[in-house]
Amino acid sequence: MRKIDIESTLKELERSYPGSRVTISDDGREIVAEVSSGIAVAVIDRSEPHFHLKMRETYRVLRGTLFVACAGMGHVLSENEIITIEPGAIHYARAEDKPVWIEVTSVPPWAPEDHFVLG
Repeated sequence: MRKIDIESTLKELERSYPGSRVTISDDGREIVAEVSSGIAVAVIDRSEPHFHLKMRETYRVLRGTLFVACAGMGHVLSENEIITIEPGAIHYARAEDKPVWIEVTSVPPWAPEDHFVLG
């Protein structure tokens, strides 16, 4: 795995999703562009293990290969493959060899008060 090239990724996200709200994780290993309420595009090297009590997430791989650990099971997703993560399921994701781009649909929409990081 390699770290995300933050500068070029930000430029591409801003060009591809104008008007989106972009956030970068503290460790620089995940960048999220909130496209609209409940829909985001994330560029991930590795996310932290976490869960949501209310929200159901669906990941669809746009670019790359994504390894997802969810509720004690491992999944490998390629482009256009999806996984749905149910509320309460502890999960995290990581890229295979280069940062992966995914579309994330969240119902209800993502909210910081429903995001619980482990560790």
